[in-house]
Amino acid sequence: MIKKVVFMLVVALGVNSFAQTKYSFPSEDFIAFHSTVSAAERMYKNDSLLQAYAKYDIAFDSYKGGVNPSHYFKAAMCALKIKEEFKALHFLEKAILNGYEIDSAKKASVVFYNQNTKKEYEANINDWQAQGLAIRNANWQNEIISSIESNKKYSSPAYTAAAEYCIACLKNPKCNKALPEFVTKNKMLKEKMKADSVTAALLLKNIQAYGFPNLKLVNKKACEVARVILLNYDSDKTNERLDGLLFKAMNDGHISPGFYAEVIDRRNLMNGLTPEFYEPLMGYEKTIAKDMVSTNKKRNKIGLYNIIMPSAAALKGIDPKNTKAYSKAFITLYDY
Repeated sequence: MIKKVVFMLVVALGVNSFAQTKYSFPSEDFIAFHSTVSAAERMYKNDSLLQAYAKYDIAFDSYKGGVNPSHYFKAAMCALKIKEEFKALHFLEKAILNGYEIDSAKKASVVFYNQNTKKEYEANINDWQAQGLAIRNANWQNEIISSIESNKKYSSPAYTAAAEYCIACLKNPKCNKALPEFVTKNKMLKEKMKADSVTAALLLKNIQAYGFPNLKLVNKKACEVARVILLNYDSDKTNERLDGLLFKAMNDGHISPGFYAEVIDRRNLMNGLTPEFYEPLMGYEKTIAKDMVSTNKKRNKIGLYNIIMPSAAALKGIDPKNTKAYSKAFITLYDY
């Protein structure tokens, strides 16, 4: 997954308009589906495959909205492990027809032992793949991915150092923001923000023409890049321009509730406000106990799981700067 820009970067831009961040609430069916499927995802990550399979099956059974094909693929893997091969075949068909590409590392796990399911899988897999990729837009896919290279300099050590300097300065009341060094580094950050806006404008133009980047239109890497571009579209300070587009993408199964919440939290920080949902993970430690109930109520309204803060004992000896190690102490959700 492409590394996301640290939220505190926005503070370095000195934005403090206190405008209300716009976001919408999904239907009860959506919330029920994502509450169930997110539990399945966590069980899948913890290798509780029988329980995960049951949760996936319940989630898919009654939901009429858009389902991301990655859920179907994981459900198929669970079904294969517990010898529910006919169900696995059904889930695999759904995943592949919706653009899911099975990477080389996972192909070895797709094994059918029942002669009927094996025969049906072998007879249909090529046709499913062809249908799933039939409307792929290779030119757009390459254009999205190439935006990484064209904006490569903004991930350079010089721009990273500029962000760190400005953040440290703004957090220190005694720091002189008229210093030439601060002015120069803050200018670099504004330059990055402008470049992000240009990249986002081109992406939005293509979304109007082709639809939201999803696995039927572009590959997984391009989907990831597109999400990062939209997350960093800081000119949309109140999420006014993107809310309708992102809300529809969430309902259609193209982005997760976690990503939608992440955009909203970033926009809040752009306006000097506190996060609504505490996405991504590293915002959790900034909450306090009395805020947790209210935060979880908001999270539940868009289909997110509750935050459960780890105990002091669980965090003992873990360096907060070590993101991977620190994250393991928290309950985490999927993204797609």
